[in-house]
Amino acid sequence: MKIGFFTTTYYPTPDGVSHYLRDVKHELEDLGHEVHVFSFNGDRNEKNVHIPVTVPFPAYPQYNMPVNPFPMYLYKMASKVDFDVIHIHDPFMGSIGYRLARAKKIPVFATFHTDFMNMKESLKMPMKETLFRISWRYNSYLYRKCDLVLAPSSKTLEYLQESGIKKSRELPLFVDTWKFNTCKRTMDPFIVQYLGRITRDKGVFRMLEIAEQFQGDKRFRFVIAGTGPDAENLQKDAKKRNLTENLQFTGYVDEQKKLQLLSDANIFMYPSETDTFGISVLEALSSGLPSVVPINFPLTHYVNGGASGLIPVDFGNPESVRDTLLELRDDHRKMSELNEASRSFATGKFSKEEHCKQLLSIYEEFMPARLAQAAGHT
Repeated sequence: MKIGFFTTTYYPTPDGVSHYLRDVKHELEDLGHEVHVFSFNGDRNEKNVHIPVTVPFPAYPQYNMPVNPFPMYLYKMASKVDFDVIHIHDPFMGSIGYRLARAKKIPVFATFHTDFMNMKESLKMPMKETLFRISWRYNSYLYRKCDLVLAPSSKTLEYLQESGIKKSRELPLFVDTWKFNTCKRTMDPFIVQYLGRITRDKGVFRMLEIAEQFQGDKRFRFVIAGTGPDAENLQKDAKKRNLTENLQFTGYVDEQKKLQLLSDANIFMYPSETDTFGISVLEALSSGLPSVVPINFPLTHYVNGGASGLIPVDFGNPESVRDTLLELRDDHRKMSELNEASRSFATGKFSKEEHCKQLLSIYEEFMPARLAQAAGHT
């Protein structure tokens, strides 16, 4: 099968979507399929990854934007490939993929990875409110026209259907459980780790409120890893709160450094209430790292009463979160149980192989219908 991915972001861009797409591409290729990626960001040296001439996006330098706002070069290049299906991963680059799919009369799918409306507080740009509102309307319009929209969690599926995107189905994401594996950890100091984009919508400023509860307590250390448009503001805020002793900023980390941070930490903390799934949390869980998350975090919908390593808390109450961390640090038996439950939850429910198997099944399900429809127009 020849598959076309159209996405604004691709590996090694430091975000969850780019890493997910890289892993899916490689798994599908290992199964004998041909996958082409058309993106504004990524590694031009990787086979079948096509990227136009780009420059950094001023409002979000982590990402690039095309020099030509209408990159027809990519459309022309993509039109030369005899694709069986097109899969778009955002409404921007996805517009090119959608037009190509309809021109070729082949199935077009979308995955709703990011509710970008929640990102607007982290971006500085003129007419922001208007631009985001128009973008969301276009996103909804485009996704309603696709054959099927995939939601990475049951919570996101509910949101899509409430937004009028009825042709949608849940397909949970996965974690590479071979790469993210368990290791022995010490409890001194007790390391609380955040790893992700540094933006307000990720709730990372909540980490400062919690770290402030432990000022002077050398038993605890908070580590914030990642980059993003709010990184400088976050560090300024930390200095104002005098959090230089027990709080560390690492900046951007590559894959090797990420694995090291997860192996060193005792607790993963992820205050985001806007994630559609939470791949960073799943990577932590696969590493045997219990994760403190918001009460209604998407992954909590898969617990079904069993042990998971997820620790839902109210981040609006820093004192309560402090008490939770103190209790965990002093209860070695509880921590050991959570370590095991974290790994078991990740490996038992979120397999890369099963995800790609279901994805291919969905592609095949829609191919006969599209072929029949195309034949009816001849």
